Amino acid sequence: MMRKNKLIKLFIVVFLFIILFFVYQYHRTGPIISLAVSTDGRYVVSVHSARDDFFFLPEKQLVLWDIEKKEKKILAKNANVFSAAFVPDSHEFMWQDDKNVVHIQDVNGKEINSFPHFQVKTHIISADKTFYLSSNMENYGALYEGYGKNLKPVYTDGGFPLPLTLSTSRDHFLSASDTCLLTNRPVAETNLTANPINPNESKKSSYLGVTLWDKNTLKPVARLYGNCGKTTGLISPDGNWVVTGGENYRDFMWEIQKLNNRQRLVHFNNDLQLVDPEIYKRKILPKPEKFKNKPTGLNHTVAIAFVTEKDFILLGKSSDNNGFGDQLARLFTVGDPWIKAYVEIGNDPSISTDSYGKNLSVSSAPKAHILVTGQATGGGINVYKYHPDKMELEKIWVAN
Repeated sequence: MMRKNKLIKLFIVVFLFIILFFVYQYHRTGPIISLAVSTDGRYVVSVHSARDDFFFLPEKQLVLWDIEKKEKKILAKNANVFSAAFVPDSHEFMWQDDKNVVHIQDVNGKEINSFPHFQVKTHIISADKTFYLSSNMENYGALYEGYGKNLKPVYTDGGFPLPLTLSTSRDHFLSASDTCLLTNRPVAETNLTANPINPNESKKSSYLGVTLWDKNTLKPVARLYGNCGKTTGLISPDGNWVVTGGENYRDFMWEIQKLNNRQRLVHFNNDLQLVDPEIYKRKILPKPEKFKNKPTGLNHTVAIAFVTEKDFILLGKSSDNNGFGDQLARLFTVGDPWIKAYVEIGNDPSISTDSYGKNLSVSSAPKAHILVTGQATGGGINVYKYHPDKMELEKIWVAN
């Protein structure tokens, strides 16, 4: 009898363990592919990669994170992994479902708008929702403004391969993708004659790489040269600068009103060939004593994040294992190519820039000084608060 009771108890324990395991697996999220932060830094929306562990588990989850309350809520299980985006200056966000319908809804669950569209590679929207820019997955990443009856082609002369980053300001938008056109190229090419709208089968990929566009005319303003390989880029929040980085150790910024003013951002102990060695030694910022034994990011840039209207950090290729890889990132101010400070990003948990395809897994709210990254080893997020007075990055929430 005692043996029977023990077997029953053992069965109950094993059964409860199995139930708990499957509950955990059901609610666990895969790694983040795209992520966005609300302008006020309160909310984060993310879309996660599919999980193939068990056929019945939910895939491609859409998750809403409340930073203030430190809460997480799974909103959908059928999201396009590249589609997380916030409407600026609001608590409304965009995402696309597996039927290619784009949804605009608020954090309380109210749907503001929805429309059928092509499968997006990435998309952005203006605060008043009158400007919607998206790249399609089907036709190699062509670029369009609007949707439905108001859909306008912007770039169909070829396409943008992944990773692709779109950024916008009041007067311009930027497209940044894989590029390598270094030979006999100017700092910026502004006398552009190639038609970006090419309906023919013969595509020339005339605006591949880093291109600045006029937001009103939808015409290209300049091609910006210097990067090689997988490239990402942003327009600064004040609308005055373009900042780019990529896998060739070349990080640049261009002044939009003076596009020939291109400045190469300095690495740490890696740029003696760029300037006079004495000038370099005099101007390079040494690592503070407290960071002496912490690795600094000198590798290729996967993502760029503004933590104020003018200050930004470059996030290099991270490790896919916790506790390994770089712990520090370089902080810059637009207009100055020299390192302003080193900030601690940490590597436990390792951030989500372990792959160039995760360039959209980092987002920030510059006015609120909030930075959010995904995690390389799971479906969680790392939330940081930047302190401009001390030029320090504080990790305020690690969520799973």
